[in-house]
Amino acid sequence: MSAQIETSAQLLIDGEWRDGGGESIAVFNPATGQQIGTVAAATAAEVDEAVAAAAAAFPAWSALSLQRRVQFLHRMRRNIEDHKEDLAHAITLDQGKTLDEARGEVLRATEFIETAIAAPMLYHSTAGNVSGSIDARHIREPLGVCVAITPFNFPVMNPSQFSAWALVTGNTLVLKGSEQDPIATTSVIRLLQEAGLPAGVLNLVHGRAEVAQRLIDAPEVVAVSCITSSPVAKAIYQRASQQGKRVQANGGAKNPIVVAADADLDQATEGIVSSAYGMAGQRCLAGTRILVLAEVYDELVEKVAQSVDKMVIGSGIDAGISLGPVVSAASKERLVTAITQAVESGATPVRDGRTPQLQGETGTAEGYFVGPTILTDLPLNHPVDAAETFGPVIVVHKVDSLDEAIAGANATEFGNAATIFTRSGTVARQFEVGIRSGNVGVNTFPAPPANFTMGGLGTSFYGDIHICGDAPLRFYTEERLVVSRW
Repeated sequence: MSAQIETSAQLLIDGEWRDGGGESIAVFNPATGQQIGTVAAATAAEVDEAVAAAAAAFPAWSALSLQRRVQFLHRMRRNIEDHKEDLAHAITLDQGKTLDEARGEVLRATEFIETAIAAPMLYHSTAGNVSGSIDARHIREPLGVCVAITPFNFPVMNPSQFSAWALVTGNTLVLKGSEQDPIATTSVIRLLQEAGLPAGVLNLVHGRAEVAQRLIDAPEVVAVSCITSSPVAKAIYQRASQQGKRVQANGGAKNPIVVAADADLDQATEGIVSSAYGMAGQRCLAGTRILVLAEVYDELVEKVAQSVDKMVIGSGIDAGISLGPVVSAASKERLVTAITQAVESGATPVRDGRTPQLQGETGTAEGYFVGPTILTDLPLNHPVDAAETFGPVIVVHKVDSLDEAIAGANATEFGNAATIFTRSGTVARQFEVGIRSGNVGVNTFPAPPANFTMGGLGTSFYGDIHICGDAPLRFYTEERLVVSRW
């Protein structure tokens, strides 16, 4: 297969795959801590070359009919589908999630491409007669050269998502993947390019912050999309918007889950465990602040503890594993330090993941494993509870009323996702009205389908137009008014 898993990651510039000329960055298998490859960062000159290639390709690409561009997306989707198992293995090797989780990511990548394939059904101009022989109409046009900066937690899905929408709307794209798992991103961009894309339409560069900064500053770049932590999202938004560029900068989260007194506790337990510990907690919708009404607090905590005791910790490549490693040694150190700080501050570790017991054949003690952790007796304003967790750690709070739960859920700078478990429509509605969050779940995890727009509030998002659904159509195009008289 042409997009087989490799132990190095390359740049794609003007249709040509090449090694970068900059810093060599080691790539590690999170399950073993062993180096599995390298990625050479792009030099400043190579970044400029990628942008120039995208600019040169834009006139011809944007001149293609919308239906012609959709045909490329059909082939892109088919390439991913044909190599879905190889991509899943690349994700697990490179990022650490279990194979089942990786397969789910690949499926989501195809779903996002499918929504972009539906662009002809959405791409309608509005027109009307003003008076007499005067007509007015809106037309959509692509922006030009766009940049996407994607995170480590979805190294296949997010590059596919941004590529599909930027390209179908007639733009060209330079993408910078995460340097932490560049093998998976390189693998999927190879497949997208092999759909027959003209040289320069899609470009890939690797590197650290300075590569992203140079992309943002390039005069030819007109729009920037990113998914990252909130401080970085804010910095990217400010840097790009000050230069007059369109920006959608998705940041971090502290997502609350409220368990009402009338909740189905088995359902709530399943929802909490899936949300908080799936993908080792490394997703922006993970629920990590749990607020439980006093009447059911003890029973709920015990049920969650019993559930996580059944989790099998190890390398995601092994069969039967339900919790893989976090992505890096730095992530593990950050989480272990946070758990230690919480315990030293008086938190009760109902379950302590600092020394997890591994199972399976390929995971090692040198891997970046943190077990499922449940902390109680920690105040809402404690730094460990206030900060984005991005790991398999939850803090559970006892509250005396729904109003107190909603206030606690809103006591954060973030506003990405919030969930309530209840049997009462009245309680659910009170929560829905009172919660300050862009994505709200009732008895379910609020992960939006690919055809629905999602977006955070507060410091979880910087910009005007969110991602998913038909929002990318608005982000990646400019509307113009034409008034004519005949």
